Amino acid sequence: MNSKMKFFTLILVLVAASVASFLLIFQQGLVGGLAIASLFLLVCLVLFVLSVYGVVTDRFEFMGFRTVREHIGLMIFSIFLSTVVGSFAVANSFVEYTVGDNNLAYAEKSRLFASSIFQVPSQKELMKTEKNGVTYYYSEEQELHIEKIDQLLQEEKQGFYSYFGIKDDSGLSIEFHGSYESLESSSGMEGIAGYYNSGNRTIHLIPDDEIWELILLHEYTHYQSHLYAVENNLGIQRIPSWFEEGLADFLAEDNSYWYDLQSVELINFRSLDIYTEFEEASTESYDPYAQSFLAVQSLVMDHGTEFIPDLLTSRNTSEFYRKLEELTGMELAEFEKTFLKDMLEEQKTRNAKLDQAYNAIDTKQFDKAEEILKNLQKSGNKFDVDEAYWILTDVYLEQGLYEKTIAALEEKISKGEEEFLIDDLLLLAEVQLIMDPAKSLELAKKAKALNEESGDYYDPLELDLLEQAYQKINSPSALSGYKMIFDQELVWNPYVLEDLNEKLAKEYPGKF
Repeated sequence: MNSKMKFFTLILVLVAASVASFLLIFQQGLVGGLAIASLFLLVCLVLFVLSVYGVVTDRFEFMGFRTVREHIGLMIFSIFLSTVVGSFAVANSFVEYTVGDNNLAYAEKSRLFASSIFQVPSQKELMKTEKNGVTYYYSEEQELHIEKIDQLLQEEKQGFYSYFGIKDDSGLSIEFHGSYESLESSSGMEGIAGYYNSGNRTIHLIPDDEIWELILLHEYTHYQSHLYAVENNLGIQRIPSWFEEGLADFLAEDNSYWYDLQSVELINFRSLDIYTEFEEASTESYDPYAQSFLAVQSLVMDHGTEFIPDLLTSRNTSEFYRKLEELTGMELAEFEKTFLKDMLEEQKTRNAKLDQAYNAIDTKQFDKAEEILKNLQKSGNKFDVDEAYWILTDVYLEQGLYEKTIAALEEKISKGEEEFLIDDLLLLAEVQLIMDPAKSLELAKKAKALNEESGDYYDPLELDLLEQAYQKINSPSALSGYKMIFDQELVWNPYVLEDLNEKLAKEYPGKF
């Protein structure tokens, strides 16, 4: 056999051995895959040593390879094959270690590994489309969620640009998952609701999660932070994980209102620098995300948001902490002890006002309760304002002051806080059952339309029933509509329910 035929044979053997090693390694678990790879690599090592010996001595014959050129070909063969086998071993080990499932077929492993590097979906049989520069991977039944995801991103992009200075026109992909198990399988992490893969710039989430907006914006922050690092030639791991995660929650519009600040546990910030340590710090009583978010919010409360770009330009954690200490005027240990102080005082003040309002309500001092709640509406954050309005409506309803209740709710709706709008419309619709049932139907239709736009936060079937009941109430079959309201428990406010029952007992004697 001449040299050309030998080289051609080596190429065929290389291809065959590569395919065989792929199938054998990817059909094994972590240990089995490494064992098979070791056997292949041992053979490659033997071939490499023999080929080197043949090149050096120029008089060694092995398996028909005699000349220096032929031994060089065998050497290249051993190097290529060992590289291929090593790559397969690394890929198999990565998937096995990440997913922790020994029952995956080689096709599943290949897709999971490829999806960690390239913009390909981690799940099979997903559809693909592009909208406003973002590539979406989704199942057929998830297609309807693309519009709301795109709408939120378009609304928030300018705000992110003001923080990061990055105009994102393309490069992002978003993969929809149908379950938390699917998320955990593709990421190798437990107890997650979404994640961002910086390797292929892909956000993974469940599009109908109850808090999908917060999850999307949290992961989009990681994407923007990644772009910022690339744009400014900075390392992705240059800033502590607690600041990265806290900033993501802050830009996702989390709020200290939801936390019982007195019970929040704190640990050393330095122990939250590395992401693996950050995740491992979580316990039943300690939430690293809570500490991180509250620290960032505290910094924003004291210094505004102008400091964020400066901290993001830090080239390592040492520089980050130096800048942080210059910003706060205190050492890290002191900041750790004091950063919750202002928020705690604010929460205590708010809780004290609410306690005063509830005490006034319990003692029937409604004017005093109204004064306290109206002051809270002026001084509190949007969540304080929302709670104050809702308590105030109960104050009015307990007194039978329906006109004042309607005026208060219409005033609240006019303020334009979209996240509370559906709740407000539905409550106002209930109140109007006493005053003007025709308006109840209009309000229910608005709430239903908003619910569809926002991805069905409320059960759409329940809103369908509510609309049907209101339609009957505004028809010659009003009695059947009212019965439907009570039978299906479609009125939730206890004061409205009591007054409506009393009203209907008079209008339809013996029917209620």
